[in-house]
Amino acid sequence: MAVVLRLGVAGIGIAFTQVYPHLKEIADKVRLTAVADIRREALESFKAKNRDVEIFESVEQMCASPQVDAVWVATPNALHAEHSIMAAEHGKHVICEKPMGITLEQCDAMIRAAEKNRVKFVQGHSKIYDAPVKKMREIVLSGQLGRVIQINTWNFNDWLLRALTPSEVDTDLGSGVVFRQGPHQVDTVRFLGGGLVRSVRAVAGRWAPNFPGCEGDYTALLEFESKAAATMVFNGYGYFDITELTWEIGEGGRKMLNSDSLLKRPHPTGPIEPVKKYALVEAGNPYGYSSNGGPDMTAPRKQPFFGLTVVSCERGVIRQSPEGLYVYGAEGREEVPCPPSLGRAAELLELHEAVTEDREPFLDANWGKATVEVILAILQSSKERREVLLEHQVPCREITGW
Repeated sequence: MAVVLRLGVAGIGIAFTQVYPHLKEIADKVRLTAVADIRREALESFKAKNRDVEIFESVEQMCASPQVDAVWVATPNALHAEHSIMAAEHGKHVICEKPMGITLEQCDAMIRAAEKNRVKFVQGHSKIYDAPVKKMREIVLSGQLGRVIQINTWNFNDWLLRALTPSEVDTDLGSGVVFRQGPHQVDTVRFLGGGLVRSVRAVAGRWAPNFPGCEGDYTALLEFESKAAATMVFNGYGYFDITELTWEIGEGGRKMLNSDSLLKRPHPTGPIEPVKKYALVEAGNPYGYSSNGGPDMTAPRKQPFFGLTVVSCERGVIRQSPEGLYVYGAEGREEVPCPPSLGRAAELLELHEAVTEDREPFLDANWGKATVEVILAILQSSKERREVLLEHQVPCREITGW
């Protein structure tokens, strides 16, 4: 008999709006049975459209429900540890949004809770699940281009032009671009480089006067134990968009409006009140995009691009194309198509397989902690203006057919 995991979601904000549309695609494996949020109006609005889903005003109440097998933790970053541990202690499997936690101590507590209660933990919202990134790793592992020697990834977007609440622009609460966007790049380069980062040297900047409590950019150099190097560049000030260099295709695989930034884009004077943000989420525009920004939902979906990533090997180079990858070797350039990316359904399918096959997830809690270590090292290196050596890195777990 097929196993259908009953899913409860903690927090029905932006992350949930990304996950929700994919649930119908995998209804034979995962079914949404409960949601929890502290906003009563949001719960009632959701219930009106989803009458067969239980609603709870506390995460703990939802975790105690016998109708829930797994919990997707999509609450603010500072609460990821508390809610993941809570779910594990109630015997529920966990998918946790990035970053796993905002301190290594939190990560350790989450690992202990998952191990003690024998539940699966999947580190969620990782670009590793995107089909082109997985295919890059497959080519690297094949050995056809030799060893990886360099990984370069760059992203420029409008992160600080979006509708952001005070807690979303406070580094002390695990926000700002290093905590909120950094895990995407760190996961990608660690995956392609084998996982074991030796050291980090970085500079992170706070150059937006209306958002003094968080970083808006960073530049990081990662050295791997293999002696390969990776550079990660992120700039969220909104004056230039990397989609100008990626066929106008953005993170969701859609053509982006105003990708060349020719049209004027309004710059906010600072964070907005949470009630205004919640209204935007309810209206289906959680980022507060104006008519001059955001994805063109009428455009055909291509492969997703989180910026521009180039992998250099001993005998060739790999980068993304709209349909998959370009592979450059001794015989010239070849395009390698990839199957459609699964979006946020990929994490749910990974949890389902880990549970039904009784194996550890590909991106488990130890992987999540190692990525958080790099994030914290970026901030520490920038503050102390020195190289930071790492101690908690783990290699990629290779799973047949993943």
